[in-house]
Amino acid sequence: MLKWWLSMENKTSHIIEILNMLLNGKTLTASDYIASNSNQYFGTIKKQGIELVEVWENNRFNKGKHKVRRLNQSIENIKRAEDYLKRLKAKV
Repeated sequence: MLKWWLSMENKTSHIIEILNMLLNGKTLTASDYIASNSNQYFGTIKKQGIELVEVWENNRFNKGKHKVRRLNQSIENIKRAEDYLKRLKAKV
């Protein structure tokens, strides 16, 4: 049980950090974050009704592509992100 709780607390901390970066105007990719699979955090954020603008870009070192994400800058969307961030901070 403790292991599960620590895992959830760690996940919440990752989401808080990602939301802070998005709210500060940073553009993120899956490889920008310390977590081993940050794509899972973008899905959790989107499930909260927070819209991310996602664009496929070419990789710098090979012929592949990756998604680049940023926060949709509508007033409503920013408010949803800030509200979710406040709820998460209350849990930690």
